[in-house]
Amino acid sequence: MSDQTSNETTANAPRRLKGSEKLLVDMGPLVAMFIGYFFGGRIAPLLDKLFGAEFFAVEGNSLFVAVALFLPAFAIAFTYSAIKERRVAPMLLVTAIVAVLLSILTLVLRDKGFTYIKPTITYMLFAVLLGGGQLAGRNFMKTLFDGALVMPDHAWKTLTWRFVGFFVFCALLNEVLWRSLTGDCVEGVVCNGEQTWFNIKIFGFTALYFVFLLSQGPFLAKHMHQSDKDDAKDDNAQAQTSLATEKPDENSKANMPDSKKSNNQL
Repeated sequence: MSDQTSNETTANAPRRLKGSEKLLVDMGPLVAMFIGYFFGGRIAPLLDKLFGAEFFAVEGNSLFVAVALFLPAFAIAFTYSAIKERRVAPMLLVTAIVAVLLSILTLVLRDKGFTYIKPTITYMLFAVLLGGGQLAGRNFMKTLFDGALVMPDHAWKTLTWRFVGFFVFCALLNEVLWRSLTGDCVEGVVCNGEQTWFNIKIFGFTALYFVFLLSQGPFLAKHMHQSDKDDAKDDNAQAQTSLATEKPDENSKANMPDSKKSNNQL
């Protein structure tokens, strides 16, 4: 009966993507966007034929080509992740809604501004989601890691607020960058400032995120070690409790009168 229950629990447990799969899901849409922006010269005419308009091949519209390639790549990655893991994490859902909505608005309205502000809105939503959850007594960071990290609750709280601060910083940084770098861009002309912002968006923010994660390494190692110590203390406490309950029985038998001992033996 217990084996059947454990098998059902294992079958219903959420799956996780392998390292290579997660890398493809996370980086695949960004790679597609990069290819569309810098190597979209041959792709742009095909997109114009597909949509029946001379738009993507126009000089200075590389960002629209990048967005057009990003959308299907992201849809594939999102669907694969949802099917494989049999769930959709809150952070991924937020990313999906913002990314798809703003990308569609970029193409339909032919306004690059929606793509420029996409990182700002995404990072701010992450910060609001994590911070709001923490204030409401729910730690989404702990849920996000799904048992991959085991730490005390106070450590999860500290880590959550650090991520909130990081996401707010990234949102503000993106606002400063895109407004200062693309302010002089003219429609129909290649803009070097836009290319600089695009490179920072693809590579800069990704590198910044990994640097931030590495900076949290000592904190994680410390509190994961503390959690191991707490578990060991709990095990020792349980062992001492069980011994304490066994000793009175032994002592009572030792102090039992001989007549009762003989009766018990009979």
